Amino acid sequence: MENTKTKYYDEIKLRPSVTQEQKKAMDFFNRYNEEQQRAETLHNDFVNRSKQLFTDFKGFNFNVGEKKFRYAINNSDEVMNNQSKISNFVGKFLNKDGTIKDTEGYHRALYVANNSDAFAQHFYEQGKADAVRDINAKSKNINVENHNSNDQDIFIGGFKVRAINGEDSSKLRIKKRTKIN
Repeated sequence: MENTKTKYYDEIKLRPSVTQEQKKAMDFFNRYNEEQQRAETLHNDFVNRSKQLFTDFKGFNFNVGEKKFRYAINNSDEVMNNQSKISNFVGKFLNKDGTIKDTEGYHRALYVANNSDAFAQHFYEQGKADAVRDINAKSKNINVENHNSNDQDIFIGGFKVRAINGEDSSKLRIKKRTKIN
């Protein structure tokens, strides 16, 4: 089909009676074909470089302050295939007719993509702050319930008796509680 089309246009070019409009149409067609071939070449180069990157891929590195962290991915082939066309990314934010449906989501995703190290730094610092806050909250609220699991209450003749271990074990303590009616 492609050969037949090329022969047809070659024959048209050889005709001496080519009008100005036909010449413009042929020039447009030739430029279009060249642009398509260039786009295909660039895309193939991108796919080859992506395959090279994702061969034995360990994950994406993020710089967080002085440290470097790696975010590993489970299925590098799936990530590569999904990210090989920009329309897969942009398409998530468009309606079927090509109009934008999620403007905020689009700009958020693009901003995060352009500032990924800054976002990693932010959430790293937020995690450290939350951990310190949690430790402080737990240290202030010490739970003193049942520290000694050996303490058992025994009821004898209406009295509550408890065995005490430790420093006070040689002392006898009696507490009397009266009922208030």
